[in-house]
Amino acid sequence: MALLTDGTDRWGNAWPVYFPSWGSGQNVLLSYLSVPFVGLFGLTVFSVRLVPVLLGIGAVPLLHAALRRFVDVPTALVGAGLLAVTPWHVTASRWALESNILPFFLLAGVTTLGYAYTSSRSRILIPFSLVFLALSLYAYGVAIFVVPVVIGLYFCTRYRTVLKHPVLVGSSVLVFLVVAGPLLLFVLVNNVLHHVPHFVSSLPFTVPNISSRLDQITNGQDLAELNTHFVTGGFGDGYLWTVPTGFLALGVIGFPLVALGVYFAVRTRSPETNLFTFWLIGAVILLFVVPANGNRANALFIPLIAFTAIGIGGLYRALSDRKTGRAVVAVVMATALGYGALFFHDYTTRYPDRIAAPFGKGFDDALKSANGAQHANEPIYISDRFPLNYMETLFYLRTDPKDFRANTESRLVDGVYQVRNYRHYYFSGNETSLDAAPSYLAVLRGDEQRKCARTDTLAKHHQWTVIRCATR
Repeated sequence: MALLTDGTDRWGNAWPVYFPSWGSGQNVLLSYLSVPFVGLFGLTVFSVRLVPVLLGIGAVPLLHAALRRFVDVPTALVGAGLLAVTPWHVTASRWALESNILPFFLLAGVTTLGYAYTSSRSRILIPFSLVFLALSLYAYGVAIFVVPVVIGLYFCTRYRTVLKHPVLVGSSVLVFLVVAGPLLLFVLVNNVLHHVPHFVSSLPFTVPNISSRLDQITNGQDLAELNTHFVTGGFGDGYLWTVPTGFLALGVIGFPLVALGVYFAVRTRSPETNLFTFWLIGAVILLFVVPANGNRANALFIPLIAFTAIGIGGLYRALSDRKTGRAVVAVVMATALGYGALFFHDYTTRYPDRIAAPFGKGFDDALKSANGAQHANEPIYISDRFPLNYMETLFYLRTDPKDFRANTESRLVDGVYQVRNYRHYYFSGNETSLDAAPSYLAVLRGDEQRKCARTDTLAKHHQWTVIRCATR
């Protein structure tokens, strides 16, 4: 909302290249893409989830287009079909986590890159061939490990074109640097200089200096053990919001077919077919840098799906008996579709009840009940058992960003904004202002309780209870 109305984040930073959230930063691209939809539909669950849904849907025909151009039509149909029914892809397209749009932009990046160099209009397209790969850096910061690998290896395999048309290729790199420049400046400030140079303050965008993302997410974990378990366990991370319990993130996709796909792709010696190889290499590098889960390792998944399709297509062509080949393809696709159907049934029936509690279902109704019961100047405590409770409160109140900044007490601790209160809403259970008032309202989560002289229960909504707590 702040981007739409003021061109700032909620803290007043103008057009930030990275949000100072989580203490280690938050990716900005999804928020910028959502601005027109928030303007059209207002700040609603629908408007903030619309972009990921559209990109998730768009990824299916985009993968089809890439495989059709770089491999063949049957492989494209198999790849698009597998992606459409993959449990990870369905869930990632639904819950609007900003990092989950990275796979789409990497896919768009390798597709436009390969198309530009093989098109009859290559002289026009090559200068703009790296734009989507540049944008992917804003989708999720870990792309900075993947994108240089893709570009570097592709240029190596296309060295004749690079040497023959240095101006065209050089112009594409220049456009890439222009688009990615603000984010690269952010990396320079935070990972090399560790301070913001004076000239940055005169730029039309904000480059925040925040704590290291890697410092926050590694947290002393054993990368080798954790990531080995993640990969060998079918890319499951145990989080209900990544994939419903009991289902594999990539469904029936397994390493034998992926390995076959890599073999057939490498054997073609085609730079464009091997764009998926380069992408996979870059994504694997992430496993040596960050502890993986379904979100941090999302750059892995589309290449694995693409290679499965290439492996199935290559296996079909390698079998001398066409009937046997068609039977193999039919069995694999039928299994994938059957698995997808089981997942979809669970996702639309049992899963909503299981995910309701982690996503705070009923909080909006509980907040309305508290607001409706409030006496004049009576404080309202929002359960600190609810992660980012102040953000959820602001969302459902449709708070004006300027009013938030003018009426909020907060402090910055190790790069994390700690919000004490917004007007009469308090976000910590240890807040002394609550006990100083004759009474206050509390929106409690689960079995949470407050020490009160007298407690009146006002409303219940799913896991939420609204009470009035008399302090004396």
